[in-house]
Amino acid sequence: GVRKTSKIKAFTLIELLAIIVILAIIAVITVPIILNIIENSRKGAAIDSAYGYRDAVNQYYISELTKIGEKDLDGFFNLNSNGELLNGSNPIPTTIPFTGKAPEGGSVVLDEGSVEAACLTIGDYKVTMIGGEVYSTEKGKCNGIEVYLNPTAEEGQSTSCTKEDYSNNGQNFGKEGCMKWYVYDVSDNGYTMILDHNTSNEVAWVSQTDYEETNEEYGTIGNNDKGPLTALAKLQEDTKEWKLDNRTDSYTAATDSSGKSYTIDYSKYKAKLISAEEVAAIVRKSDWKTSGTWFYLDGAYNPNTDANGNWQTKVATSQGTSNYAWLFSNLTDCEQYGCNVNLQSPASIWAYWTSTAHVDDSSYAWRVDRNGTLGYNSVGSGERGIRPVITVSKSQIIP
Repeated sequence: GVRKTSKIKAFTLIELLAIIVILAIIAVITVPIILNIIENSRKGAAIDSAYGYRDAVNQYYISELTKIGEKDLDGFFNLNSNGELLNGSNPIPTTIPFTGKAPEGGSVVLDEGSVEAACLTIGDYKVTMIGGEVYSTEKGKCNGIEVYLNPTAEEGQSTSCTKEDYSNNGQNFGKEGCMKWYVYDVSDNGYTMILDHNTSNEVAWVSQTDYEETNEEYGTIGNNDKGPLTALAKLQEDTKEWKLDNRTDSYTAATDSSGKSYTIDYSKYKAKLISAEEVAAIVRKSDWKTSGTWFYLDGAYNPNTDANGNWQTKVATSQGTSNYAWLFSNLTDCEQYGCNVNLQSPASIWAYWTSTAHVDDSSYAWRVDRNGTLGYNSVGSGERGIRPVITVSKSQIIP
């Protein structure tokens, strides 16, 4: 008989193309979903680690209460790459017993041994906490405890805002809208934070005009015993539209051997100036006095010389490397000394004033400089600015 040949059925080119298109569509749909699941898992793990680390710190300091004289249970601490708390200008790490993934850097603010505010670098994420709870989680590394706040929000509107609002506001370097702040202290009054930029850039600590208006005896620039009259007047002008319920207490300057001092009553202000004592407390430099000498914030401080004969050598030399980058960001050329951001214009943003006079020299006051130092300048210098500080309740940060 006749032998029949079986035919092999194959896909046509059009059918193959159709299959490829279908697979491509499936890939386009499913790959992002899978990647998103993986990303959310990593993000969730970072958040879980942050809570675990918070609990470990809290538990550690509860166990230390019996030795309270040996440990400082309050204030701002930096973390090293092992999640250990650094205790001073020449840091001695405090090891926190913790079995999970410890943070690889960041900062915490303790209030009586409890974590109140923090930014923890965990893997690819920085997890920010306010009131011991997660405030935000995003990719990146911590350098300062960032929050976003709009001090000019109208009555009935929330003062809290987001990083997206801040970006939409042109990363505002002015005096209104959503702005970036850095938390550095927590007290019964609330959370104390400093703005990430100066609201004015060329202000004398006190001018000759303000001296003459205050006391005709002076007539020339050079006395700091009445406080930062010009800087305070500018602060009041810059913040007059702010609506925040600021809770800042008064500040009394250190008294020198002659008994000279001044007090700033902040009850009539919407913000305050950071004091030099607060800056020293942030970097945990407990031996510093307002009659002392300048120092680098990063703590490579030596009252004499280092091994190479350099006096007061600094640690940070490139952008974003200072532990205290957030304290002097947006100052001209600050990136070469470790700040986060260099605001290129105008060119005269060199520093900002503190509220503190130099006790032993009546013509000088303390300021934070673009090179990451706490130093001092002539009170009449107009090439310095002001950087507002506010103290607000947690509810004003988190709606």
